[in-house]
Amino acid sequence: MNAGPTTGREAFSLIELLVSITLLAIVSAMIYGAFFQVSNSSLKIKASLSQSQELRLLMKMVLDDLQAVQYLEHYVEDEENNSETGIISTLDWVQNTQNNPTLSEVSRLSFHAAVPSRFFQDIDSVRKGMDPRLHEIGYFLEFDQSSGILYFKRREDFYIDNDLNEGGRIQVLSHSVTDFQVEFLFQEIEQAAGGSKEEWSNEFNTEEKECFKVGDPPCLPRAIQLSMTLEAESGEKVNDSQVINLCVRPCKPELFK
Repeated sequence: MNAGPTTGREAFSLIELLVSITLLAIVSAMIYGAFFQVSNSSLKIKASLSQSQELRLLMKMVLDDLQAVQYLEHYVEDEENNSETGIISTLDWVQNTQNNPTLSEVSRLSFHAAVPSRFFQDIDSVRKGMDPRLHEIGYFLEFDQSSGILYFKRREDFYIDNDLNEGGRIQVLSHSVTDFQVEFLFQEIEQAAGGSKEEWSNEFNTEEKECFKVGDPPCLPRAIQLSMTLEAESGEKVNDSQVINLCVRPCKPELFK
């Protein structure tokens, strides 16, 4: 007895098999490409977040120190010592990379600050809780010729002395900082038509100010603007700029004691 005709197909033809394999390859390539793109985007986002977090931490450290800046009046009253106090900020020319000889103008900052020591936790007085909480602080960028890396560094001198720009311990904070700018609002000039005009400068030296008495120009700037840029290995940059007020008009005399 003969079987009836078949209603289904029992096998693929060679052409159909080749078409199926081709379609599968195309779909697989699309899925892989999408996954690779998502993976790359995820890595970029992760790197960007890491750089942004590092920038926030560095900005906070510098601004916290600057917010505690001190002008030591008794230092300048002692004419024999010729001591430096307050803030000294100058401009430096630094090389960014070993392959790029171009120089960039950045800030170099030194000041007295009423903050706990960060770099001298190993000495007995700090261990015994006798940190004077008054130190020399410095921030600057420095290019290392041997490694070809631009380092952002913090200097801290445990004991204050006559030289505000030198001494103490230096620690590398980052090798991603490519720009460090500090600007100072040192006075506001009243306008005849009303309001005031702000005078900002990217350099400041307390020793050049006649500031034995509170007035204009002040011993310390009225406000400070900090701007920093970080660059990842991929070349992607993140930057931030913040302003802190040190002296709200009228200035308080106790800030200068």
